[in-house]
Amino acid sequence: MGGYRKYHGLSAAPFGKSIATTRLLVYPQIKELCEELDDLIEDGGVGILSGEMGMGKTTALRHYFETLGDRACLLCYQGANRHPNAILEGIVESLGLSPTRSRAGLLRQISNRVDRLYQEQRRKTLLVLDDGHLLEDGLLEDLRLLTNFEMDTRDPLILMILGHPALRKRLQRPVHQALMDRVRLLYTLEGLSAKEASDYINCHLEHAGGKPAMFTTDARQALFELSQGIPRRLNALALMCLKRSAQRKTTPIDAAFVRIIAQAE
Repeated sequence: MGGYRKYHGLSAAPFGKSIATTRLLVYPQIKELCEELDDLIEDGGVGILSGEMGMGKTTALRHYFETLGDRACLLCYQGANRHPNAILEGIVESLGLSPTRSRAGLLRQISNRVDRLYQEQRRKTLLVLDDGHLLEDGLLEDLRLLTNFEMDTRDPLILMILGHPALRKRLQRPVHQALMDRVRLLYTLEGLSAKEASDYINCHLEHAGGKPAMFTTDARQALFELSQGIPRRLNALALMCLKRSAQRKTTPIDAAFVRIIAQAE
């Protein structure tokens, strides 16, 4: 057990990815996003989820996927920081097929497999691409074409693209008008409010066996202000405060301590 965990009486590491998605704080934005995702799954089309780095886009989707349960939907998740052909190959493999060599062949494999899954099993395919702001224009057009099935009311392929705010700016260009015409969900995930940040801290402390009193009220406000409500920044700063307070035998953690640690790191 780490020294800071022993000092604070924690049973697990707080402010990290170990917390189960079922125990994540479901604040209003996440709830709203999940409702919109429900509609997208039902109606089909393209979804765009944007937000600054560390805002929790992938985590929010992880939480939603847990709620899908046994719905008739096959999930395919791919990062977008690779060559377009490698991304298409990853999609093909996630569909249980061996990738062909050509780009055109890969697109045919995806299209045929998605169509067959729907016709034979009535299962839709949910394709999620992370880091969408890195996708090449040509691949975005390929993905748009994949959503053009003969029977549009069926929409067996649902495309969800995640990315930084730059993604939405790129998609506003005329070259992507056809893709934007198919967008049914356009959502921007923003930072936590001060109250949500405090609730978020409590949620992670509870997961780790900690007590809310470990951070004073003014410490929570300082964490919120310094992190700008961005979960990843809040995680990093709160964890560093716990470690430094254990080293310096300082409890509870107050605003002055939080600001000292933030300046030192």
